[in-house]
Amino acid sequence: MAGALALRSSDGLAIGNVFAAPAGGKPAPAVIILHEIFGLTDFIKSRVPFFAAQGYAALAVDMYFRASPGAVFQYEGQGFTDAFNTRNKLNDDQSVDDIGTIVEQVRARPECNGVVHLVGYCLGGLQVYLAAARLAVTSGVAFHGVRLEKRLEVAPRVRTPLQLHFCGLDKHVSQAAVAQVKAALAHKKDVEIFDYPTVDHGFTRTGLKVFNAAEAHSAHARMFGFLERSGARAAA
Repeated sequence: MAGALALRSSDGLAIGNVFAAPAGGKPAPAVIILHEIFGLTDFIKSRVPFFAAQGYAALAVDMYFRASPGAVFQYEGQGFTDAFNTRNKLNDDQSVDDIGTIVEQVRARPECNGVVHLVGYCLGGLQVYLAAARLAVTSGVAFHGVRLEKRLEVAPRVRTPLQLHFCGLDKHVSQAAVAQVKAALAHKKDVEIFDYPTVDHGFTRTGLKVFNAAEAHSAHARMFGFLERSGARAAA
């Protein structure tokens, strides 16, 4: 059953979260889930039991804890506008510092075996990419990450195995932007990039019209294989 951990930032702020450990009671690899611009939505919360069922200690964190703690927004209309405005209050480099503090706390938990992966969606995808250049995590996976092309200067410093998933119909991430990201990371042997030409932003988001079951299944299979390989390499 999902609960919450007592997480705090380096300056003492409480960080909202949803946590679940896998069955069995033994230390397990952890997945930290980084949300879209919409906050800790029901979809993001649903990723916690989704990963826990696959054997991961799963944690979804509220990365709006500085700008607007607990804020959750609707996907359309005024909700989208408010989400966008709240996202723009974030300092992305500060967010990566905060993720680093969260990683340290998760790694010290008895439920974690020391392996820590990051999985992010949209805004969280950007955070995963930035973290891959700065933090000592096992791997990172980004689904339809936004604004990566605006932070290409970090690409040479990416040191963490990284898997990126892009959508061909994404109005928020142009194909030109995807091409820039691919070119910047082309020399990185531990980076995998997958394209889904017929799907839109949020294609793994169950319950909404953008959801594409077949492509989501394919992306998840790639992701779990990548997490397993990265974790095995870290443990070797």
